[in-house]
Amino acid sequence: MRGNALFLTRALKGVLLPRTPRFRRIPFGPAAGVTMMIDFAHQSRHFFGFYEREIQSHLRRLVGPGTRCFDVGGDVGFYTLALARLSGECVVVFDPSPISIGTMRANFARNRYAVTIVEAAVGAVDDSGRTTIDTAARTHFIPDFIKMDIEGAEVDALLGAKDVLAERRPHLIIEVHGRAEESSCEQILRAYGYTPIRVAPGRWLPEERPAAYNGWLVCEGRRP
Repeated sequence: MRGNALFLTRALKGVLLPRTPRFRRIPFGPAAGVTMMIDFAHQSRHFFGFYEREIQSHLRRLVGPGTRCFDVGGDVGFYTLALARLSGECVVVFDPSPISIGTMRANFARNRYAVTIVEAAVGAVDDSGRTTIDTAARTHFIPDFIKMDIEGAEVDALLGAKDVLAERRPHLIIEVHGRAEESSCEQILRAYGYTPIRVAPGRWLPEERPAAYNGWLVCEGRRP
């Protein structure tokens, strides 16, 4: 059933949507109103407002005007811009990939939102090409909300956020990419007083995901 749904989605996109990537203003979803380079072959969900729809209500619930946000794992900057739009604040985004950084810069230049790019991976310790959430909090600001999607490095990132988790306890949405990873993240978060809610990928019009197991941990912390 899942395979048939994915095949139908790809077929419809190929017939109905433009094939040329270009900057487009997103009309729907948490990033409505922002402008990004959209390639409908890969980003139709971003444009139509149902990219990772499973966590959109949580995102809107946890991020409001004045919320200070970290986007750990920026990719093309979709969530960075969505967080900046929802919060009206400068967002700090982290990513080590030069390709992602270049794409983000191009997307951010088309918008009026304040964004600070940290060209580094996020982990448990500071070293060459790597920083921690605690270090970033001392350098920039203590976040009220952290979105995290770093392909299996979430445990290390949480280990490098001991001060922020203990002193601020921000809201978090963390994408996890394996059962062991999820369990380890939950253990860390519960030690800081969180009660993580697991959100599973939806079955209706499922997204193509390389990981055999993934989902999100949604954690409500202290209100600003």
